[in-house]
Amino acid sequence: MYKQSVFVEITNPVHGGNGWEFGNCLWSPVKDSRGAKSWQIMESVKQNDLIIHLLKRNDGYYLSGVSIARSQLVELEDSPPKPGKWGNMSSYQRIDLDNFNPIDPEIHINSFFKKYEHDLKKIHEQFESGLFYVKYGKDETLRVSQRYLANCPNNLYQVFKEFFADLKFSPNLACNEKSIQTVNEPAYPDYASPGRVDSVISRIIRDTKLARVIKKNNNWRCIVCNKRIKLPSGDYYAEAHHLKPLGADHQGPDIEPNIIVLCPLHHTEFDYGSIAIDPNNHLIMHIDKDNKYNGKKLAYKLSRSSIEYINYHFEKIFNNH
Repeated sequence: MYKQSVFVEITNPVHGGNGWEFGNCLWSPVKDSRGAKSWQIMESVKQNDLIIHLLKRNDGYYLSGVSIARSQLVELEDSPPKPGKWGNMSSYQRIDLDNFNPIDPEIHINSFFKKYEHDLKKIHEQFESGLFYVKYGKDETLRVSQRYLANCPNNLYQVFKEFFADLKFSPNLACNEKSIQTVNEPAYPDYASPGRVDSVISRIIRDTKLARVIKKNNNWRCIVCNKRIKLPSGDYYAEAHHLKPLGADHQGPDIEPNIIVLCPLHHTEFDYGSIAIDPNNHLIMHIDKDNKYNGKKLAYKLSRSSIEYINYHFEKIFNNH
């Protein structure tokens, strides 16, 4: 019988940039500059495990939310857009997350440390290392440890659960049933090989039920190039893109005005902010002014209700370089 494990992520708001946002994935280099597997704990995370998120702000770390591991670990050659101090590593590893439940408002971790100081010190004595906190100095002050990912044993998770109950925070700990693989995906895509994954992946494509309907209504045609991919089965393939992403940093809604239909190439470009829709005239804008679609009209019109989300993508993702 599967037993859900719990981990604590200790991170910062930048987190990797577009497509790698906080609450969307866990990621790290495979090896550090010395060639050591400093983040080997990532291999312990399994699909449906629970992740508790600590986010660094100017005045310390805050309990920010919880999510569920949606995918197995994958290894990548490509770097995140904003790798920060983890830049220029030879390869990276990533675990996609689902169903981020934000704690609103976020709670400073010192409130947690103060309330459960006695229990937390006893747990620390039992495990000594590998937790998300350490005992510091002669007075054994509790501090967040200098690591990216930490184990959360069951007795520590029970303390978290009590704290969450006091906050009246009741997260949904099941994977999001609305988030499902896209229609007509290959039975064995590159990212789903059995055992240890050595293949390269840039994105794992997911759909919502609404997105499937919108793709069908637009004949699976990309709104940029008007192309669609015909499959051997006679079906067509396209991808749905949320202009305001569903992830934790954006919290976009899963509604029709927020969704456009794209081919895989233009979906990648929208994800990373290489292409956008001009909010003023609805013409296509590309960071490469020589791109053949730059300045062109959309293949078909969007409704007026989409303007809010066109603006969001244009300002927060396309212009956020």
